[in-house]
Amino acid sequence: MQKKIKHIFFDLDNTLWDTDRNSKITLQQMYKDVDVEEKYQLSFLDFFTSYYKRNENLWALYRQEKVTKQNILDQRFKKTFQELGVEDEEIWGYFDDNFLDKVVQNNHLIDNAEETLDYLKTKGYELHVVSNGFIQQTNRKVNDTSIKNYVTTITSGEEINKRKPAREVFELGMKKAQALPEESSFIGDDWEADVLGSKKTGMFPVFFNYKKDEKYKQNGFPIIRDLLELKNIF
Repeated sequence: MQKKIKHIFFDLDNTLWDTDRNSKITLQQMYKDVDVEEKYQLSFLDFFTSYYKRNENLWALYRQEKVTKQNILDQRFKKTFQELGVEDEEIWGYFDDNFLDKVVQNNHLIDNAEETLDYLKTKGYELHVVSNGFIQQTNRKVNDTSIKNYVTTITSGEEINKRKPAREVFELGMKKAQALPEESSFIGDDWEADVLGSKKTGMFPVFFNYKKDEKYKQNGFPIIRDLLELKNIF
């Protein structure tokens, strides 16, 4: 147990809220709603594979402050459909206009998230969320799920137009929580944004390797593959 830790901060997407699963479910339904496969003989799997790669790249650039929120919204569907030969503004416009609202209607959490949060809260830790996600969606992902029962503060980097690993985002989260770095831990699924970023801010990082990527090795802080492993740390 980390005796000095009083506050535990969580990334949200793919750490507590199952972004990959919820996105795929939502997009698959939207794909059917406008009959993309029937109109263009384009399988959903081909679309989703292309979309996922582009979206991940755009969010990586967003963390590096090389693209804006609007760039993500403008490009991820339009460019994907164009790459696959679908020059149909009505179709990509439907995805642009509806995805953010529809995706938060699918609220699957990461396996064992609620049990882990319950354990940590019972142990007396104050729990918080710090995300790079957009403010409105971040708040809904927390407040429309059981996560709201466990966390006391919610922080989005968009509030100050910064993204993790920028230290200002972690500092904003700690300011809201009235927490000191030396009594704070950060759990997240992104090596650079969550782990290295929080470590540089003086927090105790835990890497949630939920994709089970073998390239990540112990580096002076814990690496877990299941949130329940936090019981062995805190």
